Amino acid sequence: MRYYVDNSSWFDSHPYNKAQIKAAVKRGGGKNIRESHNYGWSNQPKVITFEATKSTVSTVEKAIQKALGTQWIIIRKKDW
Repeated sequence: MRYYVDNSSWFDSHPYNKAQIKAAVKRGGGKNIRESHNYGWSNQPKVITFEATKSTVSTVEKAIQKALGTQWIIIRKKDW
């Protein structure tokens, strides 16, 4: 299954550090990590997408939370 790290409102006051998020996703067990325009629309910012099993997503989320120093990270299924 493919997921993405949502560019949520927390990132309004913090940078969406793609390199840091990619490294954290890799540490958490995410595979095939890429940047894609949010919702596939070219006028949207790029977000980090990755493949993971359902059981691995929580590990990836914790790795990102630790890397960015916040619990306000949203990971969603990529359905676009």
